[in-house]
Amino acid sequence: MKNWLWTACVVLAAQAHAQKIMGLVVEKNAKGVEQPLAGANVFWLGTSIGTTTRDNGVFMIDRTGDSDRLVVSYVGYRADTVTVTAETKSLKVELTSEAYLDEVVVQGWRPSSRSDFFSGINVIQMDEKELFKAACCNLSESFETNPAVDVAFTDAITGTRQIQMLGLAGPNTMISVENMPGVRGLASSQGIQFIPGTWINSIQVTKGTGSVVNGYESVAGQINVELKKPQESEAFYLNGYANNGGRLETNLVATVQAGKKWATTFLVHGSARPFEMDQNKDAFLDFPLGTQANIINRWVYNPGNGWLGQFSLRYLNDRKQGGQTNFDRDNRFTTNRYGLEINTDRYEVVGKLGYQFPGKPYQSIGFQMSGTVHEHDSYFGFTQHVADERSMYANAIYQSIIGNTSHKFKTGVSFLYDRFRETLDYTQTATTFDFGRTEVVPGGFAEYTYDDLKKFSVIAGLRVDYHNLFGVLVTPRLHTRWNMAESTVLRTSVGRGYRVANLVSENTAFLVSSRQLVLERAVGSAYGFRPDEAWNYGVSLNQDFTLDYRPGTFSVDYFYTDFRNQAVLDYDLNPQEINIYALRGKSYSHSMQAQLDYQLARRLDVRLAYRYLDVQTDYRGGRLERPLVSRGRAFVNVAYATKNSWTFDYTVQRLGVQRLPSTATNPAEFRLEDFSDPYWIMNAQVSKDWGERWSVYVGVENLGNFTLDDPIVGAADPFGPFFDSSMVWGPVFGRMVYTGFRYRVK
Repeated sequence: MKNWLWTACVVLAAQAHAQKIMGLVVEKNAKGVEQPLAGANVFWLGTSIGTTTRDNGVFMIDRTGDSDRLVVSYVGYRADTVTVTAETKSLKVELTSEAYLDEVVVQGWRPSSRSDFFSGINVIQMDEKELFKAACCNLSESFETNPAVDVAFTDAITGTRQIQMLGLAGPNTMISVENMPGVRGLASSQGIQFIPGTWINSIQVTKGTGSVVNGYESVAGQINVELKKPQESEAFYLNGYANNGGRLETNLVATVQAGKKWATTFLVHGSARPFEMDQNKDAFLDFPLGTQANIINRWVYNPGNGWLGQFSLRYLNDRKQGGQTNFDRDNRFTTNRYGLEINTDRYEVVGKLGYQFPGKPYQSIGFQMSGTVHEHDSYFGFTQHVADERSMYANAIYQSIIGNTSHKFKTGVSFLYDRFRETLDYTQTATTFDFGRTEVVPGGFAEYTYDDLKKFSVIAGLRVDYHNLFGVLVTPRLHTRWNMAESTVLRTSVGRGYRVANLVSENTAFLVSSRQLVLERAVGSAYGFRPDEAWNYGVSLNQDFTLDYRPGTFSVDYFYTDFRNQAVLDYDLNPQEINIYALRGKSYSHSMQAQLDYQLARRLDVRLAYRYLDVQTDYRGGRLERPLVSRGRAFVNVAYATKNSWTFDYTVQRLGVQRLPSTATNPAEFRLEDFSDPYWIMNAQVSKDWGERWSVYVGVENLGNFTLDDPIVGAADPFGPFFDSSMVWGPVFGRMVYTGFRYRVK
């Protein structure tokens, strides 16, 4: 690893949040054996601040200056109240049943994807129960049961998936790992496939603007991934997976307590796709061949005196080779066979250090720091894209109160360094683009929160950053929450977001085509464009209810994103080119979604959702719908669990029409329709638990076997002028059958 990265490793940085208390809630069965209670309620007496226990009975809760007594309750059990002192770091609570019976049946319900009524920002929480509804091999596949996030393939050859939120492409959404930069820069397109699903403890999805503490890059929203930590993860976890698309995968999580103050977790992932698959017989592989090795070692240090430290090291090696069947490396840069390779090496070091002031649970200071080396080497036919990134991030946060805990504030400074060396080389036309640059961004922020702990809260934040290439970036954001009734909450949000678009890494689909890049540079920095700038406005309503004695939740939201600056990718101007120019006019997104979660019967949950999008941009040819964005999406998820540990999950979606980029000037045999057809996608999974350790699951994706007839334009002549694999609006691979197992020791 490079010397500067080792230097960054020495400087521990950390998360700035109030010190948390970790606890375990258990019961004793008829044999006197302790068993964890999942879903128990934990809250500070006399306040609305609370949480619930996870599947393993563990909870974590922030200290508060308003109360020193924790109340733990569970339906069918006697509630318990525990006094917490300044020295308390962790605790265990045993609940007893309200009646002495041979068997106690406890009934309770909450959706596995939910929003906290008392959170100032509308954050959707996805826990392990939600993630286990599908295979979730990596982060890109973790949203199949979440209607807020769309996931689609970027092209018909590379197997790259990209998310969409509010109808906007994935890079407009900040993807963080434990509130630190995660998927950005050169990792923009491939990065969500580099986070294995079995490593994920939970996911938080925020639509619209987030907190200024996390940076200025959030335009459409934020997805924060919490990985398994030494203090929370299983002692041992093993997962195996295989599917009929030729993918094989193994994941391992192991945690060791290295003394009273230290604990460490190893997260290991290995996967391979060794077999050629060409289901539609177009002479192109449906998925690239390849291997991935992915390792993280995490450490946590808790001396019990107010300090808490964490650091981790990571190495990733990812190799992909695709294109036409029977392609090998000897055919590179020849017209014998069309081929591609995408090779990635990534090194990361992350450090966190936090301090809780004695006797002041509301006051803390924290530091975060990360260093990354990302090396990318790829070619697509005769087009080469070679790049490497050196990145460093640091954040220092101080938080306290003003008078009392109804008035809180956070303030701090941050620093971002990115050095890119990047070239795009069209060898056939002897055209080379050099996108090398260095970005240095120091900044500061402040965020004030008013919360009456009952009905109303306001979060007002402002950050100011200085970008060495683009000058001062001012980012204001405002969130309000009004609990109109005990079971009704209304939220609003408004704020600005910026991001410097990494135009090649974020849009690799045009590389897998004969399109030539045409840039109309507006400035001399980066790719020749000022940062994308957008204002986002949102409103959401959440309602809990009871119908026929069964609980449910209903939510409806609307978000409007208005771009003031944008690098516009124009696929319509010329089907043999990808034109990129600065926005002149309007570019916006209207997103409206309604969602219903309801317990239809005991252990039978239903989720219904519908989302409508209106996403338009002023192109050279006039105002048009953004291509390859579905106008409407209808969604149904049904989950059923039996008493003997069988679970059944079924998801069906209807994707509406999508505008396709114009191919009107192509010869007739290379033209597409102006709009796609609507289509249905169905996924199903059955799993079985044997005791607390073994689980086996079998599932089917694309149960209806819907595929595009000819996903690649000009597939018979990949070196001709009309070849284009980027016009993908639906599945390329048909019915995908998979199976796997999970083994865990808590």
